[in-house]
Parts: sequence; structure tokens; C-alpha cells
Amino acid sequence: MIYKELIAILQETYKIRVGMICNSPAIIDIQLLDSSEYHWNEQVLYVGSFVELETPPDRPIMLLCADEPLPLLEGSNYARILSEDLSDIFNLAKDLILEDLRGDGLFFEIAQLALTEKNMAAIINTAAKLLGNALILVDSSQKVLAHSTLYEIVDPLWAQNIEMGYCSYEFVQKVRSNSHMKEWSKYGSATQLITLPGDLQPKLVARITQQNHVLGALVMVEHHTQIKRFHYRVLPLIGRLLFDIFNRDLASEGAHGSFYSATLYNLLDEAEISNPIEYIAMTKLKFPEEMFVIVARYVHNMDNRYLKRTLNMELERIFPKGHSVKYKSYNGILVPSISEEQREELIKLAQDEDISIGLSWPFSDILEFKRHFNQAVASIKQAHRFNLFNQVFDYCDYNFYDLLYNYTGKTVLEQYSHPALMVLRNYDKANSTELYITLRTYLENKNNLRSTAEALFVHRNTLIYRMNRIHQLTNLDLNSVGVVYSLMDSFRIESFLGQ
Repeated sequence: MIYKELIAILQETYKIRVGMICNSPAIIDIQLLDSSEYHWNEQVLYVGSFVELETPPDRPIMLLCADEPLPLLEGSNYARILSEDLSDIFNLAKDLILEDLRGDGLFFEIAQLALTEKNMAAIINTAAKLLGNALILVDSSQKVLAHSTLYEIVDPLWAQNIEMGYCSYEFVQKVRSNSHMKEWSKYGSATQLITLPGDLQPKLVARITQQNHVLGALVMVEHHTQIKRFHYRVLPLIGRLLFDIFNRDLASEGAHGSFYSATLYNLLDEAEISNPIEYIAMTKLKFPEEMFVIVARYVHNMDNRYLKRTLNMELERIFPKGHSVKYKSYNGILVPSISEEQREELIKLAQDEDISIGLSWPFSDILEFKRHFNQAVASIKQAHRFNLFNQVFDYCDYNFYDLLYNYTGKTVLEQYSHPALMVLRNYDKANSTELYITLRTYLENKNNLRSTAEALFVHRNTLIYRMNRIHQLTNLDLNSVGVVYSLMDSFRIESFLGQ
């Protein structure tokens, strides 16, 4: 505990006027001032009066004083208290400091155990015993990673969560509608006392974060020991330690998967990683030589976290060698390959669950993960622009539209469209013909008359007449690869602008 924190707690009960506040070391002891005091310690909190002091401090100190002190050295901390409160403040401050030191010792004991003990159940049970209450470790996807077994969980919803291994839909709905949870933002206090409707036991919840990204939470259920101040400070530290222990245990597939997910999330959120190469080296995770990103999103806005988690579980079922990640409104999975059978399952999933699915191009460098994740997202977004939903969309079919969408040049896109298309559009409008769509269909069918006629539902002779008329109007050389590419790009530009 530092001086500023202690003063804030004491001011809840006593009248205290702050004189000097500076950065202070942790308080490790408390001492009543004695007139013969001469051996000063920067980590001791001194309480008393300076009136009869013989030797002034020779270094910055922390002080609660009942009178005006002698001039203190720069870096000291000082607050004025009432003389009649001196004894009570000393006793309360002593209790708070000792309690805080006990929390530090408790955390150190758990950390030491983690160096030798490999069994997660043994570690979390020891932590629960030292804290005096039951503990439940969950990740950001509402999955129960580990829990203690020393103390009974009376609340039926939490007992159900533990039994199922993830938070139930009913529980999640209660959490989402709870005013305490709404106020407990990502950037608020790390620890919050949460009470849900129907709760039989108070819960202290500590967020587990890594570079401002929420990885999960450690829930302490009050049963054997009343929740104390030191619990608020030490619970986030223990939570992060337990989360790291869980991820370190590579014998647990679930733990390893959670660490992959956290790594992929951090790669997507550039603000979380200052040096991606160093970060990947540090994680020591192995990625396939060739990879694809698959992204799924509900067609209609979906706030149900349980259903989103179910969607991730379906993707993991289809791709057992994949690593899933949730980012914003998208459920993604990194996979080493996509077989025809898996593609068929994705098509069925899209139709059955009212979702759109995007596929990226293949890549081999995990540092390119974000770019290819965005490719899969762009496939969905561009398909939606053309009113296409509930399907699997490959970036190969939408990369050109993605290019047009992100085009920021000064020249308007219409000027990149081949002039022959305007000639055909104007002719069709004046003569009620279909030369424009005929040319596009012909090119899409690789200049094959038979398949083009079948696609247009016209006789072969009718198609030949139309193609001759197109040549007369435009003089296009459709045997030239460059002309064909230019025309196809132009059709795409006009389709994009038409949306």
C-alpha cells in the first residue's frame, strides 16, 4: 500500500488535511513518533507530533502529524490529523498496512507454489484457501477455465456454470442487465463487488487484462471469509497469475487454445502490440506453413453472447485444427486448409444460422493475419452491398470491389470504365435491346457461344446476331486478353457504382 491510497481510506472516516503528496514507496511498517527518533526509514509511516522532536528527518519520509512539522525534505508525504484522532488513526492505519502486507505475502506464496506445482486444481485450491473463499476463473468467451473445490458454491446459477463449463444464457442475460456491470467499464477499477438478482453470496470480480485487452476474470465467492480491502488489490494479481498458469499448461488443449485466441486478438488490435515480431517469438506458438482466415457474422445484429460462443464452437467443430478468435462483431478462425467437405459444411452453417461467411486468400506469415482477416470481412461487406446474404463469400470474387471501395484517387471511377460499355448502354436504351448484358455474359462464360446462349436463354443464332452487332458498334477485339480484362474490370466498376 502506498501513502496516497492509505490517506484516501482514512479520509472516509477521519478529518485529514493533506499537506504534501509525492510519489512514495510501499509502506512496510508504521511507527509512533518518539522525541528521540533519529533513525529514519523511507518505507515507514510515522504518526504523532513534531513538537518535542530533537532530530529532524535526514531523508524524505511519510508522516501523519497532529501539528505543523518542521520543514521536510523534498519527496516527503505529509498530512495533518486531529490530535484527538491520533490513537484511532494509528490503530486503523496499522490494521490496513498489516492486511495489505498479508495480501502481498499471500500472492508471493501462490507465485512460489506455481513454480513447482503443475496441477492447476491444486494451485487454485491453495489460492482459495489462502483467500478464504471459493474462486472461479473464466475467460472472455464466458468459458469456465478452472474453479476451486474447497468451499461450496451456493448460488444455483454459478453452480450451473461450473457444471456446464461455461456461463449459461440465463446467467449472461442477468450480467448484461446488471447496473453494476454496466458501470464497470473496461477502463474502470480492476476489481468490482457484483451482486446479481437472486444472489445468495456476494461476489468480488477482478478483470484479467493484458495490454488493456480483457482476457477474462477471476470471481471470488464470499463464503468462509468476509471480503476485505486487501482482496480488492490482490485479486487481479492472482487472477492474472492463474490465467498465465492455465495457458502455460500445454497439456490442456483448452488452455493452449485460449492462448492462441488471445495472441490472434492482439495481432488484430495493433494498439496492443508494440513489436509484433518480438511478441510472436515470446509466445512460442506454432502456426501452419499455409493459412486461411474464415470470418462469420450474423446477418442481423446479435447481442446474445451465448449464441456467438455457440457459433465459434461450430467453427471449431468443422475445423478441429483451427484457432478461433472473436473480434468486434465477427467470429473468426485461423485454419491450415479448407477442404470441399468443410466448404460444404460452411455453406450449410450459413444457411441454417442466418450468417454470412467470408474466406481470405492463403498466406504463410502470421504477421499478415490482420490483413487476411480484413479480407474475409471485406468479402462479407462487399457481398452485402449486392444484397447477398447467408452464403460463403470468397475474397477472390470480391477483391476488386474491395479495391474500388478503398480507392482514394482524385480521378472519378467512371473514367476507368471502357467507353464501349456506354455505347452499348445507350444503344440498349434507344432500341430496347440487351447487348450490354450479352457482352458481359459472353465474357463470363469465357467466350463460349453455347454456354452463353444457355445462360441467356436465347437461340445460338440470336446470340451470334447480337455479337455481330456489338462488334459493329464498338469494333472490340474480343480475342485480345488485354481487351477482355479491361472490359471485365469495367463491368465490375459499373456494378460497384450501381450499388
